[in-house]
Amino acid sequence: MVGKTVLGRYRLLKSLGAGSNAEVFLAEPLRHPDLRVVVKRVHDHVVKSANFQRLFEAEVASMANFDHPYAVGLVEASLTDPIGPCLVMEYVPGVTLEDLLAVEKRLSVERVGRLLGYFCHALFAAHAAGIVHRDLKPANLMVLNPGTPHESLKVMDFGFAGFAAKPHIQIAELTGHGPIYALGTPAYVSPEMVRGDRVDARSDLYSVGVILFEMLCGRLPFEHQFLERLLAAHVKEPPPRFHKIGRADVPPAVEAVVQLALSKYPNERHQTAEQLLDAYSVAVGTDFLLETVPPGWEPPPKVSPAAETVDDASLRAAPLAHVPRASADPFHVTHEFEAYMPEKLAAAKLRGFVEDYGGQVVASEPGLIRMRLALPAGYKEHKTGSGIISWMTARRPSVTKGQEPIELELHMDRPDPNHARLYVVAAFRPLKDYPPKDATQWNERCEKVNFALRQYLGA
Repeated sequence: MVGKTVLGRYRLLKSLGAGSNAEVFLAEPLRHPDLRVVVKRVHDHVVKSANFQRLFEAEVASMANFDHPYAVGLVEASLTDPIGPCLVMEYVPGVTLEDLLAVEKRLSVERVGRLLGYFCHALFAAHAAGIVHRDLKPANLMVLNPGTPHESLKVMDFGFAGFAAKPHIQIAELTGHGPIYALGTPAYVSPEMVRGDRVDARSDLYSVGVILFEMLCGRLPFEHQFLERLLAAHVKEPPPRFHKIGRADVPPAVEAVVQLALSKYPNERHQTAEQLLDAYSVAVGTDFLLETVPPGWEPPPKVSPAAETVDDASLRAAPLAHVPRASADPFHVTHEFEAYMPEKLAAAKLRGFVEDYGGQVVASEPGLIRMRLALPAGYKEHKTGSGIISWMTARRPSVTKGQEPIELELHMDRPDPNHARLYVVAAFRPLKDYPPKDATQWNERCEKVNFALRQYLGA
């Protein structure tokens, strides 16, 4: 992509990194080569999502309507550019809070307060505009002029952070073999997102609480290596008290603000970013709201943090695209259901299903997992060929009648990024090497497996 021109106006200079949804490039406007912008190109697999255009346009609209000095702004966007759908963003020179903490480990109570001031100014303006970030973490916070009297902060990825493609559960997450999961976003996720509850602005405040804990203590509140334990900790485990992890130098009043932000239920936390910042200011004895106020700023109108912003009817009507439907073959069976959990928790549950059923994961790509169940010991897939070798490899381990292996495809879609709701189509078919004879018996077996699968996913 480097060297290509976007929207006929911006030349891509270099890649700045890639995430699950997009790759980010540094670019220069052709008419102003001394300036810089950021171009975010959406990955191809995201574009293939059935709801991509609707979600993309909604995210661009929300970003276009939100302009704040402490948030990285949208310049323009295109669905039809030759390089693919992309967004042109403001370029902010600085260092991410993630990189800053990697070097400095902990920040002083006063410095945290000033950064929190910029952070919360952006948040309560976004929340007043009906925008919930949903992916707040140090990597999404840019610190400008770090370590100087002019240090400030800007929030990145407002609007776009919530856009999601089809759920993509990697093979390593289903088998335990391969790279260990990067904690990343799950380290900052709110309990209600893990539970599958409705998400509103107070979910962002929980993530702020995790970030505050990290800035003040030099570590995360929950440090479990395994994803399922980490997610369970957000829901059930109390954060450690500061003195028990060697951070007794943080004033108790400051710790109380952080612990309140980390409450398990939204009603128990501060209800707005303004309340959170005010509580921290009182605990320190400095008005960080006033210290970090943008020029010409006026308080946004008060809004209910739990205000409804999503049309349930549109969710209920959201179709699954590109999935198997009814087949004339009596041995091709499909079942549809909904599961209410984030995909990272679904990954942990599906891993348990695979292990308990002796399954073998064959492939995984966005929106699709393919696995085989009840394979006999020593089974190897037959390769077409001829001669004595082909004859030998064609001999398959025998199976008991009525216990033929099952090939299972899980087609998954997420109709709205605000909701931890998965639409699932489970498609069952026989392996070609073990065709069953009794369609009624086969359907009963598939029904039992589907029932178990629904139990694992809490459907």
